[in-house]
Amino acid sequence: MHFPSILSRIKLPVLLLLIITGVLFLGNHIPLIIKQFCFSISLSLKMVLEFFLPLIIFSYLASCILSFKKGVLTFIFILLITVFISNFLGTLVSYGSYLFTFSTFAQTSIASSTSSSDLLPLWSVPIPKLLSNDLALYLSLLLSFSISFVRGFAEKYNIHGLLNVTQGFEKFVNFLKQISSFFLTRIFIPLVPLFILGYIINLQHLGSLNKIITSYFPIFLLIISVQILYLLIIFSVITKFNLSYAYTYIRNTLSAALTGFSTMSSAAAMPLTLQAAERNTNNPNLARILIPATVNIHMVGNSIAMPIMAISCLLTFDLPFPDFQSFILFGLSFALAQFAVSAVPSGGIFIMIPLMEKFLGFTPDMISIITTLNILLDAPVTATSIFGNSALAIFLNKFFTKFKIVNLSSG
Repeated sequence: MHFPSILSRIKLPVLLLLIITGVLFLGNHIPLIIKQFCFSISLSLKMVLEFFLPLIIFSYLASCILSFKKGVLTFIFILLITVFISNFLGTLVSYGSYLFTFSTFAQTSIASSTSSSDLLPLWSVPIPKLLSNDLALYLSLLLSFSISFVRGFAEKYNIHGLLNVTQGFEKFVNFLKQISSFFLTRIFIPLVPLFILGYIINLQHLGSLNKIITSYFPIFLLIISVQILYLLIIFSVITKFNLSYAYTYIRNTLSAALTGFSTMSSAAAMPLTLQAAERNTNNPNLARILIPATVNIHMVGNSIAMPIMAISCLLTFDLPFPDFQSFILFGLSFALAQFAVSAVPSGGIFIMIPLMEKFLGFTPDMISIITTLNILLDAPVTATSIFGNSALAIFLNKFFTKFKIVNLSSG
């Protein structure tokens, strides 16, 4: 990770804080036409994002599955299932923790404070979607798993024709991923401040921005507290409550977590995470497979933080607390969508937006808030995910060793 890239990750949350502060104190002095112009830009950027989302979901999820080129099928299956369960478990923990503290945060509604109407955009240019997000998700799963199976069969029996087909599909997926990465890293991510600005101005115009800011500080504390408690429990469980071992595992991972906290990037901290996993498992060969394979798909920090933020947004906008059945559907889709999360600053939120719209009824204003919160909390979320990846490596090493599923010993 180059220093300018790290610096840009740090600048984005700072810039968003400046935008919120500026609009909070100067919003009443902004001419209406300027407010409408900024809001129109935000809406236009959202339409562009919605156009590219199916491409992003398809290419990143397919690329993730196809990246497991070699290895025992059982190993890959168990790895992916374990990551899925861990991501889903994080969403359940976040739901349960918010449900447990519901009385503390139930009075965050801003409905009574809004007296104005939404800003009217100066223009609206609908962009048709070529593919729905759901269809992109299911197609990527079906095609990538099918190609992986065909590739393994062709390699085993040395069938060159089938190998050429699978290689062609891989090149196609890589091409789509390059387009997706270019859009996210070079176009949309740099424009996120503009994307947020219009919605923040609209919230200020509605008279609800000040109450939102005062309401979310306790949410930040809740998220960080739940993440710390969750990690302590996880490390205790995998060590069978041997606190000495748990302390050693956490201490070995601390440098990687601090690096992730400061850079807001699990990928930037991966060399240190790998080093910690090698120490904690005493199995370098397995660690060198697990950490790179899970660094962008096993997001414990996101799994805990994002649902709490989503529920907070629902309550803030005077919408009902999601029932358990609706949240289960959201949680399952959320855990699956984690496999398509891109390795960009707060990239996960852009994959999750359609899920929040579909299962939780999110509006554009709510999307702007949760996007901002997600970026502001990127540092502790990343650190939590790094600890989670380290714990997963320890667990899988114990599991594979006990059941002798693969021969990846350090010797």
